[in-house]
Amino acid sequence: MKKQSLIILGCIGLCACAYRPQNLEPYTPEPLSPCPTVAVRPEHKKIVQFQDQRQAFLIEIIGHEGHCYFDENTLKDKAVVSPRLKITRLSDTNVEDVHVSYYLETNKGPAEYLGQKTFFTTVLMPKGVNEIYYTPAKGELTAPLGKYQPDIYVGLNEDKADLQERVK
Repeated sequence: MKKQSLIILGCIGLCACAYRPQNLEPYTPEPLSPCPTVAVRPEHKKIVQFQDQRQAFLIEIIGHEGHCYFDENTLKDKAVVSPRLKITRLSDTNVEDVHVSYYLETNKGPAEYLGQKTFFTTVLMPKGVNEIYYTPAKGELTAPLGKYQPDIYVGLNEDKADLQERVK
């Protein structure tokens, strides 16, 4: 009796392993939303920062990095972008903190997407160092991804309090 029970259970196990429903399709994940195209506004690409009436630092955007994702909470596409900065010391000053303000702005789209967000960061540039490359924390923006050329603009904000001026 035990042998017959084991044989029957073995047959059932083999049959269960061999059974494959014919209507199952392989899983294919949904494609991600197209990532945004990002452009740097030429007139907002470089800024000179002053200290005591002297040019202290040249801050310029040399590129950008980022990614996109679909936000399940808001049900909107989000772009996460950060400019890559090159900071050059222009004079021998004792200033080590470089304050940078950059913006992300959508190009076109429905009213709920339009707008500009400003982000701030401080870069430590020790005395004696003449040039550094820095990527600040990424800024996030809701954008109609992949619909316009470009989808997002990035640029440096001029801050009169920090005595900065744009360079063309």
